[in-house]
Amino acid sequence: MTSTLITRRAALKTLGVGTLAASSFSLGMPGIIRAKEAPVKLGFLSGMTGLETILGETQLNCFKLAVSEINKAGGIAGREVTFIEEDDQTTTRGAIDKARKLVHEDEADAIIGLIASLTHVAARSVTTPAKKLLMYTTYYEGDVCERYFFSTGQVPNQQITPTVDWLMANEGKTTYIIGSDYVWPRKSAEVIRGAMEAKGGKVVGEDFLPFGTQDFGPVFDRIKAANPDFIWIMVAGNDLITCLKQYQSFGLKQQLFSNGLDEMFSFFHPELTSGTLSNQAYFMGLDNERNAAFKKAYGDMFGAEKPINAIGEAAYDAVYLYKAAVEKAGTTETEAVIDALRQVSFDAPQGTVNFASNNVMRSNSLLARGNDKGHWDIVENFKQIDPLVAGCSL
Repeated sequence: MTSTLITRRAALKTLGVGTLAASSFSLGMPGIIRAKEAPVKLGFLSGMTGLETILGETQLNCFKLAVSEINKAGGIAGREVTFIEEDDQTTTRGAIDKARKLVHEDEADAIIGLIASLTHVAARSVTTPAKKLLMYTTYYEGDVCERYFFSTGQVPNQQITPTVDWLMANEGKTTYIIGSDYVWPRKSAEVIRGAMEAKGGKVVGEDFLPFGTQDFGPVFDRIKAANPDFIWIMVAGNDLITCLKQYQSFGLKQQLFSNGLDEMFSFFHPELTSGTLSNQAYFMGLDNERNAAFKKAYGDMFGAEKPINAIGEAAYDAVYLYKAAVEKAGTTETEAVIDALRQVSFDAPQGTVNFASNNVMRSNSLLARGNDKGHWDIVENFKQIDPLVAGCSL
């Protein structure tokens, strides 16, 4: 393995995360929590091994931080919060098996987490029929309309649409898309194509490659021949390292955009992200008091100067929104909590957030450019955008 490859061992060492047992536990219990009350039991489900390991670990850390803060402040309506952690191994089989365990064996009140779209699709095959609340905390293709599914990540009209408008106004009318071959890049490409054509632009080429691709040379040869104004990359996991290295070696000069880039990549590879554009709901560089407190609390718990990304911040938000909903409903009963989720808000690090009628969070949209220090400088703040899921109103 090369020194630049993000391995699980390296990620654990860098992020200061030890081996975590997939068992129920709580953090920072004060005396104020009423011992006779049954605890609120959350399930955390995500990729702790596999393609998305480094993202899953930070997502878990932000989840744990929220649980710790809530328990130190007295819990949810005076009840201790506990959780069970499960690893879906970034596979459909793992997501199904672990979702079944959390729902039917552990009887979790709600499940929070997940990264790859293939895992939320798999987990929903369990949670929706069981009428169990699932809160997905990763930006995604945005075509789900189900009562028991809530999303705290961006959907395309919050992330892709404003970016297309900006790129076409500032870079040009044509793009070439490179993505991993699964649902998120393919569905996102449909949105990109529609948004560009509506503005008189064009996607001049698309390539979707299997996980583990080592040679992107033929793709970059086609890009050179097509000569787009900018390049849009949605390559997942460690494959993105290979892709960006080869992009640089080909000497391509077009502006590079990827809606999959954030601090979890740039902190380790600033030489690959400097000058690249990305859109997320959260970047660490957001200048507000709430974000400053969030970063300090995270650093105190997991080590100073550790990267936090939008997926992690969205997991933190999900726990607090769930807390607010339970306290409003006066119960952890799923149907009542779902009704209450649409009526509560949270002062999040990215700004005040709440859910629209389609169960997607009204999140921010931030276009940022990577710098040579591994941070992201905000180029355009599109502010909070109402999420759109075609034909959906729950």
